[in-house]
Amino acid sequence: MSTIYLKSAYGKPSPGILEAAQRGEAAIVEQAELSPEILSAHSGLITGQQLDQDAMLTLKPALDAFLDRGGRWFFNGHLVRPLVDGMGQYRPIAEPKRADFDLAAVNPHPIYDGIELTKLETNKGVAGFYGRGCNPLPKGAVAVNGLGAARVPVDWVWARPKGGRIFSHSGNDLAGMGLEWGLAPELSARILVWTNGGACLDPWPANPSKPAEVLPLSEAETYRGLRTSTRTGRRIVAPSSGTYYNIRSLEGPRYTHAFDVICTPEQLGDVLRPDDILWVPCRTPAQRMIAQKDVVARHLQAGGTVVALGESRSDLWLPAIQFTETPTNWWWWLDPSADLGVRVTEAAASHPLMHGIGDKEVTWHLHGWFVPPEGATVLARDGEGRPILYEDRVSTPGTMIVSSLDPMFHHGSHFMPATTRFLDRFVPNLKAYANV
Repeated sequence: MSTIYLKSAYGKPSPGILEAAQRGEAAIVEQAELSPEILSAHSGLITGQQLDQDAMLTLKPALDAFLDRGGRWFFNGHLVRPLVDGMGQYRPIAEPKRADFDLAAVNPHPIYDGIELTKLETNKGVAGFYGRGCNPLPKGAVAVNGLGAARVPVDWVWARPKGGRIFSHSGNDLAGMGLEWGLAPELSARILVWTNGGACLDPWPANPSKPAEVLPLSEAETYRGLRTSTRTGRRIVAPSSGTYYNIRSLEGPRYTHAFDVICTPEQLGDVLRPDDILWVPCRTPAQRMIAQKDVVARHLQAGGTVVALGESRSDLWLPAIQFTETPTNWWWWLDPSADLGVRVTEAAASHPLMHGIGDKEVTWHLHGWFVPPEGATVLARDGEGRPILYEDRVSTPGTMIVSSLDPMFHHGSHFMPATTRFLDRFVPNLKAYANV
């Protein structure tokens, strides 16, 4: 039996996974198609940081059975739903400093044999991509790599008492680390070897090295799941794709009060009312919204409002969007004199959505720019003067607020404080805008 590569994200898997599928070592499965029968036919599972944890939770009995019979699961990202008994909710490092992201081995594991961890610790000199906290170490699990002086267990492996093994990497996808050193393909291959039954910790260590007894972690937040509202008046409706960053941004205590309805993208057709504001969070896997393209079009034709933030490929499911992707420079700020050049416009000064939002709040990094239709109101531009945030009231009877900025992904990932500053202003502004 081979490994399921669970495809939750939009776009193709890496060449290495495609080649492994051709060799019969991996089966690429769209998450929407995952079933108990498919799980039972495989012995390994790889999931990425765009995993729909809500959908996965509905398969918990099948996942338990998969593990009980010896299955191996490589889990990337932050655990925010109770997918496996004995695993706790992700907790970030509290008020981290740069030294808290130093990466060091705790116990050796074959996935990392011969790899210098310093080559994984940063990405173009920026720390935090590898991890910013941990999925807490289950009882009996062995820490593999740790962050900071306390060795916060960002990587661990667990031989479940009932059977099966789970490798947890609580950061951005491990198979995407070490890009500047050419390590990503090798890491991807090693992960696949492991899920297909390759070397692990054999024999299991009797007295493994451990992280610090007390770890500098923030308390876990409370996430209450999807919800609806039958109240009259204008509502803010947010489709959650079940990713950890959507769940934290929409359900976490900082902003959840703003959202009247939190549903799946597939429920929008039954949920949306013409006067609702539909806010599609950034980095929603594009295929989820492409399937709702007609629903969104009807909403706009009825005079509704759509807020579409970055990295969700709004050009594929909204009308009249001309978008050009650009390479992302996330390391520019390492030079204290650098200026990314992002500026809010004069029109932003009087726009209700931009109250309190200045250049600083829209500056972290860039993913692309737009050519808005004539008559649209541009609210922010990149360093080349190209629009990155605008309001379009001319293309449809409704209103589109479109941006290439991706604050919800970063806030939901506990990464890049500027994104939280933006949301601290944009969320109440949108709430006030909804109640005008």
